[in-house]
Amino acid sequence: MKRYITILVLAATLIVLSACQLAREGTAQEEAWMVGVFVTTEHLDLIGSLEGQIAPMRRGRPDFSALFQPGRLYAQWDETIGDFRFPDVEGIALFSAASPHTENEIFISHVGGSISDGHTNVYFGDNEKRVEMEGTIYIVPGSAAMSIIHMNPVFQTADGSVFLTTGNSFSGHGLGVEGRVFSTSMSETRTVTENGVENTNSTSVTLNVASMFAPTKIVLLQMDEYSRVVMRTEFAPGEVPQALHMESETAYAIVETHRDSQHDPIVRELVQKAWHEQRISTFVAGEDGVLGKTWTEIIWP
Repeated sequence: MKRYITILVLAATLIVLSACQLAREGTAQEEAWMVGVFVTTEHLDLIGSLEGQIAPMRRGRPDFSALFQPGRLYAQWDETIGDFRFPDVEGIALFSAASPHTENEIFISHVGGSISDGHTNVYFGDNEKRVEMEGTIYIVPGSAAMSIIHMNPVFQTADGSVFLTTGNSFSGHGLGVEGRVFSTSMSETRTVTENGVENTNSTSVTLNVASMFAPTKIVLLQMDEYSRVVMRTEFAPGEVPQALHMESETAYAIVETHRDSQHDPIVRELVQKAWHEQRISTFVAGEDGVLGKTWTEIIWP
């Protein structure tokens, strides 16, 4: 009986080792690299989708690598808007991926509307490509979104497919004041040798999370050269028009942001007269507590 048990254990071990070897081979054959992150306020349970699956057959034998592959959620390319979309998932995109179905490789920065103060730097060299992305998400203190944030890495394969995997979680629970909550970065560098030449591709993403009180109304005061009010205009958050025309008597303007805060209820911004393109930014809070930034052009007569 002991001998039979030993034989069964050895056989099971050989099967597991063979499956692990196939998993490594299958993973190595697929070329995929990190292109950014997709931020969600809820955990994405992608691992559970593999439970109960049977290993598919490939070349007459089971492909165990499919069972060892981590859960993925693939994006869909929308031709009408020229962007990637993850089906049935709400989140904030911060990645730079090559658009499919194009003769030349075109990289598009996919930045969600809730990303503020963001920028993307792309560097192309003879044997190097480097992408650096950074953005800030503002969240209302005490909101549900402040409890926990998930930073899910996004990858792109050699055939142009884009997918995400479950990432790390960060919490700002209990924070009731304004300011910086945390900052985190993800990076990946890969080097491929072709015909004796090394080609290096690297991607780095920095996500900053800060807290900000929710605006209740936006007030625009147009002032003349004697600091008298020329016109007072009030807007609800999110309803500030894309362009505001100043009156001929206006020498400068003051933007008042009234907020849901007892200690600092009003924040004022001075807008001086300029002859070049000039914009102001205002915020609006979503149902989840994430603040989106909108831009308004100031037009002087």
